[in-house]
Amino acid sequence: AILSSARHRDEEKAHRIRTLVADDSPAAQQAIASLLEKDRGIYLVGNASDGREAVEKALKLHPDLVLMDLQMPKMNGLQATAELRRTLPEARIIIITVHDTSDLEQACHEAGADGFVPKHRLYRDLPTEIHSLFD
Repeated sequence: AILSSARHRDEEKAHRIRTLVADDSPAAQQAIASLLEKDRGIYLVGNASDGREAVEKALKLHPDLVLMDLQMPKMNGLQATAELRRTLPEARIIIITVHDTSDLEQACHEAGADGFVPKHRLYRDLPTEIHSLFD
């Protein structure tokens, strides 16, 4: 019985959206993680605190989804998104930012992002945005 419940947990995990969170703010990482933990369809595989680390971890972990902050050290979210688009084209990328302008949203899509969620709408819009990319 113990083996079958472990196998069931593994199968359940296999069907969840494997997600990497990239944000230079530990508080933002924690807020996003706690939001994602409430969604049984999402599984957090890792965190990154700058754009370069986000690319490196994504290449190792092969997440289904990368939630990418825009302003980060070493490599910003637009640069990291463009790099992931080239190196891991199957991953979905949602940009998360405090800045909410249509010009910025357009730039994110041009860099290869699949979605754009301003941080002030995170709790309202992020789960819907994620599931719309995978349903």
